[in-house]
Amino acid sequence: MREYLFKLNSSRIFQFSVISIIILNAITLGISTYELNSILKNTIQILDYGITVFFVIEILIRFISEPKKINFFKSGWNIFDTIIVLISLIPIPNNSSFLLLRLLRVFRVLRLISVIPELKKIIEALINSIKKVFYVSLLLFIILYIYATIGSILFGEVIPYRWSDVGVSLITLFQVLTLSSWETVMLPLQEIFWWAWIYFFSFIIICAITMMNLLIAVIVDVILNQKKL
Repeated sequence: MREYLFKLNSSRIFQFSVISIIILNAITLGISTYELNSILKNTIQILDYGITVFFVIEILIRFISEPKKINFFKSGWNIFDTIIVLISLIPIPNNSSFLLLRLLRVFRVLRLISVIPELKKIIEALINSIKKVFYVSLLLFIILYIYATIGSILFGEVIPYRWSDVGVSLITLFQVLTLSSWETVMLPLQEIFWWAWIYFFSFIIICAITMMNLLIAVIVDVILNQKKL
């Protein structure tokens, strides 16, 4: 029995079926956000029950087919899938107070990551890059904090709603960091202080371009090293 389930779990047809059901689940979740008639709502609800049953059976097959049951729980991905399936088993009444449970059910779509090896490698690489990314992010925050403090001192009295204190300045500079309509932040100051462009251009070059590219480079480097292993 266990050997049969092991072969079933390892078969490409079964894996394709799991991926198809997860995609179907994602589609039904998306459709359920629209205004639907009662027939479609009932159909989606029945599909949701069926998908939940399929997920439970799939987890049981993986658990039973494992030669050493303790090894099943040594895999972080198995624990991840099991938690998501257990959340799906919690009944959700049509009540706003159960909104959190309804939101948690959306995370079933994340199971697509655990069943596609390429996606798993990317996530594992990102997790392995956390340490390096943390130090690059810390350096970015230090530079951001320095510029926010300077901006608050220089521009706080002129445009207080953007530069009144360090906290507000950080929010303003974060908008500049995203390069989203950053000129609307600079131009009003440029009319008052001719040298304001130096402040913004240097910030964009250091943080928005250099530091962000460095952050991306660190992540890419870890992903490439992960693939070589």
